[in-house]
Amino acid sequence: MTTLEPTTTKHQATLKKVYQAFFSPPQYEVKSTDREIIARGTNYRLPFDGGELAVTTWGESGPAVLMMHGWGGARAQMTGFVEPLLSAGYRVVAYDQPAHGESSGRMTNILEISPTMDLITAQEGRFDAIIAHSFGTLITSYALVKRNFPPPSKLIYFGAFNRLLDSLPRFQVLAKLPDEIIDGLRDMIRQNFGRDVLDEIVNETLAPQIHIPALMFHDRSDNVTPVEDSRAIVNAWAEAQYIETNGLGHRAALQSAEIHEQVVRFLKS
Repeated sequence: MTTLEPTTTKHQATLKKVYQAFFSPPQYEVKSTDREIIARGTNYRLPFDGGELAVTTWGESGPAVLMMHGWGGARAQMTGFVEPLLSAGYRVVAYDQPAHGESSGRMTNILEISPTMDLITAQEGRFDAIIAHSFGTLITSYALVKRNFPPPSKLIYFGAFNRLLDSLPRFQVLAKLPDEIIDGLRDMIRQNFGRDVLDEIVNETLAPQIHIPALMFHDRSDNVTPVEDSRAIVNAWAEAQYIETNGLGHRAALQSAEIHEQVVRFLKS
């Protein structure tokens, strides 16, 4: 026993660090142009269970559009939509999710993030549309189906994330971790959340239960969320239109004037 105990203790300590890293989103690097657009909006802090959310709104009237960033993102990365939406007569709302951007927290997960959408709605009113990116699409689908979030009239998804726990093998590659550690991490997640709670959060299962017109974009060269994720979702989702781009990667579509025009046309249709 004495020879095994130090190894076991070391293994558990490693697992704990890996677990913390897995649920700690990286910080998004905010560009100066993004800061300028945020500064032109109305900025405030909204309390939630883990602290405060950083929220920005633009525009005084018109139908409201909520923008949901992805894992390791921030409201700053969605600012390319602000002027096109304002010019089209919309009001725009974006916020940093828990443990992201300027909001409180270091660790977070989908079960903590999704209730914050209700807090934003209570403050800003019902949304006419939601524009979501990557992990933000899964949060949105989960909130609509599992938390009865007030449905908007339109959804726009970019680089949609399909299976929540597909993030484990992707995390393993990025962190260069052995199978033994990932297996232990998976067990720890199931112990803390319940055996099938996170395993069953799958966009291609949730999306067909959302009877809202949707427009989906995904780039073939996306090296963060593979294009196969959106292909699986759209195959299961009768309400979704799908556009596959090439050469925009994971985030560039959010800054594309051509994409902004397509989004506004869809919202107005």
